[in-house]
Amino acid sequence: MSFSMAKKFALQNLKANRLLEIPFVLSSGVMLILFNITASLVNNNYVRTRHQALPTLIKFGIVILAIFTFIFVQYAAAFWLKRRSKEFALYGILGLEKKHVGKIISIEFLILFAIIWFVGIVGGYIFGQLCFLFLNFLMKDVSGRLMDYHFSISALIDTTVLVVILYLIIIIGSGLRIYMSTPMELLQRTHKGEGEPKSRIIIMVVGFLLLVVGYGIALFVGGLLSSINYFFVAVLATILATYLLYATFTVFILKAQRNNKSFYTPKRFLSVSGLLYRMKGNAISLASISILSAGVIISLSTTIAIYSNYIKLGDSVMPREYRIAAGSENISNEAMAKKLQSLVESSVPDTSMIKDEYTTFDMTVAAVKTGNEISKYQRGSKANPIFVIASDLEGYNGRTHQNIKLDEGEILLGENKNNKISDILKIGDRDFKVIKIDSIFPLEYSGVDGYSIVVKDMATLEFVRKALDGADINCSVYWDVDGVGDKEYEDTLVKLKDGIKNQLTGDGRSMYGVSSRSVMISNQYEVNGGFLFLGVLIGIIFLTGTVLITYYKRISEGFEDREKYQIMKKLGLSDDLIKKTTDSQICLMFYGPLIVAAAHCIVASKIIFRLLGLFGVSDASLYMICLGGVLFIFALIYFVIFKLTSKVYTNIVR
Repeated sequence: MSFSMAKKFALQNLKANRLLEIPFVLSSGVMLILFNITASLVNNNYVRTRHQALPTLIKFGIVILAIFTFIFVQYAAAFWLKRRSKEFALYGILGLEKKHVGKIISIEFLILFAIIWFVGIVGGYIFGQLCFLFLNFLMKDVSGRLMDYHFSISALIDTTVLVVILYLIIIIGSGLRIYMSTPMELLQRTHKGEGEPKSRIIIMVVGFLLLVVGYGIALFVGGLLSSINYFFVAVLATILATYLLYATFTVFILKAQRNNKSFYTPKRFLSVSGLLYRMKGNAISLASISILSAGVIISLSTTIAIYSNYIKLGDSVMPREYRIAAGSENISNEAMAKKLQSLVESSVPDTSMIKDEYTTFDMTVAAVKTGNEISKYQRGSKANPIFVIASDLEGYNGRTHQNIKLDEGEILLGENKNNKISDILKIGDRDFKVIKIDSIFPLEYSGVDGYSIVVKDMATLEFVRKALDGADINCSVYWDVDGVGDKEYEDTLVKLKDGIKNQLTGDGRSMYGVSSRSVMISNQYEVNGGFLFLGVLIGIIFLTGTVLITYYKRISEGFEDREKYQIMKKLGLSDDLIKKTTDSQICLMFYGPLIVAAAHCIVASKIIFRLLGLFGVSDASLYMICLGGVLFIFALIYFVIFKLTSKVYTNIVR
């Protein structure tokens, strides 16, 4: 067969099978657009120079995109080839050799992938500009402009390489499929999956055991470290359980209904029987939709919660705009405080420009809580560690503009993560009377279990350090400044940091630093904005997969039901009864995955919220609002998908 003749066959086939090819091109094009955008951003000079942490996050997104692009394209191509098995069999019966069929398919996929490549490149550049602006908006970077987003040659090359690899893999796979099958096998492949599914009690029990393991870990495992260690075990167990139970438990329930004579009435005969025969071919796709839907909801709700939480924290990141800190191991606490205060005063031409200044001493140490006693943490211990941040009373009063006084043996204590302690706290061999305050944990520790303790004086702070085997006591000076421009003062701080280095390293100290609240907030917006962008990206990936699998499942059901629809009409069933029967089956199979996905997300919310503590999210109501909002919006999108695919299904059946 000549190339021109094969091309004619290919073009005719593309025109005739556009119902299958349009979603293949659109879904693959969306994945290629996302891949091209991420590849462009990671190579963008503005992104690389302005945001240090973001390229690493985007590279992680590129890997995820490449994996899921491969999975989705393979799934779509496999479905496309399966639906055309009868056509390929007829080619063989009419005398075409398998190599001729392979040549036709190669040309068809070449045209389809050329369109996909074009959509990915052009769409990637157009929507990439919007994503670039959206990313800068999330990071509060007002200096980013469209002129900073250039067409990326490296992204073009990366996208082209990915398309070529996908094309070659699909061509090799489809060629093997055709060369290893006879025309009779190809004819039967279209109807593969029909027949009553078998009951598999053992597999169903295994599925329930895995579900109990997954849900049990999510609901009952406590502690941050345990949650981290067991989270992926819970995810894998729940995913496997979902697939096993869709394939077995649904069949078990339907057969139980069929065997129940009081339930199995003539009105329910068609619905139950139809669902029973559908489950054999649709269990895997239904489970996949459930898992992908849960992925959309969890990825978006968690990243939105992280980002929203940081907006909520805002100025609480640091008590004042500026901070200078250093250790005081080889120098007295008073001398270190005077050195730091003199450095602060040297940063401005007039000391009256320094506002709201205060000096504090603190230490951070890992410890173990047993009842109302806190003791030092032993390395290798199986006990979950907590963090204790102890500071002096004078610094706390300066921070909060109060004049609290403590008697001997009294401490102020703020409880993080609701780790309740009674009125007495034992540290070492001393019992302290507890006066409760709000926790003053810094942002980087807000996600872990611990306590913030304020002691009466430096002697008590030194006692706590020794009792808990803590590190050095640090000295920090916090202040605001008035009458100096931000940019000008930032340059001054750079010189101030050099001054600290010159003065303090002579005392044998290497730990020192200057920080500003605006820079810290900017860095956190960079990280959290990057997480939100990545979460939206992963959400779009999962949503694309959900739409793709749902669409192809409805098309498959349409072709399978078309013959059954005609048979039921010939048997004398009314159109209204047939429609009610098919609608009840479709609704149950369509909304079932949404219900399962919602159940997975609700059960997982406890362990996910605990893990969100790593990002400073401590407000459970904030996460539940994000989860509920995302779930509601996804349900609306899911309903729209159902309506659109229902029209396609109806057109095929009738």
